[in-house]
Amino acid sequence: MPKHLDRTLTWTEARDRAAQGAVIVIPVAAIEQHGHHLPIDVDNVLVEHVTEEAARRSAGRLLTAPMIHYGFNEHNMGFPGTITVRETVFMDFCYDVAHSFVRQGFDRLIFINGHGSNQMLLNLVARRIVNSTQALAASAAHWWLAKRAVDERRASAFPGGMAHACEFETSMYLYLKPELVDMSKATGRETPSTLNEWIYDDLFGSGPFHFVNRWSRISESGVEGDPQLATPEKGRAFAECAIENLISFARFFREYTPPPDRDFNYQPPGL
Repeated sequence: MPKHLDRTLTWTEARDRAAQGAVIVIPVAAIEQHGHHLPIDVDNVLVEHVTEEAARRSAGRLLTAPMIHYGFNEHNMGFPGTITVRETVFMDFCYDVAHSFVRQGFDRLIFINGHGSNQMLLNLVARRIVNSTQALAASAAHWWLAKRAVDERRASAFPGGMAHACEFETSMYLYLKPELVDMSKATGRETPSTLNEWIYDDLFGSGPFHFVNRWSRISESGVEGDPQLATPEKGRAFAECAIENLISFARFFREYTPPPDRDFNYQPPGL
């Protein structure tokens, strides 16, 4: 079976995987506070598991790049342990990583995100790859890939029950690293950014106005959601659903052939 981790390849093997049409998956997350009951590496652990397992099970279709550990996190800097990278620096860094793969002949790239505030920035990075190269790039948060399982098992109220260090993230961490979770410190339901019908937040849908306050202004524990409803069984179901859907999307993305570029602009005579 082909190696599924980019970091384990020799350079000649990397060249072979590009020639074979492997889809590059780039996991991106953050180091940040996750309440009193979870470690600061939650986002990294969850997205790395989903991407590496998907690649391992893909029969060579996927190749997972080394993790990008740090993300855009200015709103959480009131909580120790959080690391932030400036928006433009983060975007340029992610672009350069992806563009390096393009220069080596890989032409399908997927950013899989594990941190909410990265998402709009990664969407723009993927679009920049499409607009500036002949490769195709897409981005998604790993929890969106788990929506079917979430719809079947969610116990917390919408919106706000699944947002940060919540039923979703706590369940997945309980499944992957239960020895590092202290459920005795898990708070009850907190929805600090759910204000009214215009402003509310959840991993699976937000209000019409995007507004993220400085987190230390509105949250005592750092949590948004209800971690007390988390179980490792839910975490396993969420992870398996995300893995399955990432493999399925990669198959489609590899087979998709875009139409040719067309130029409908007026061309002055003689140019």
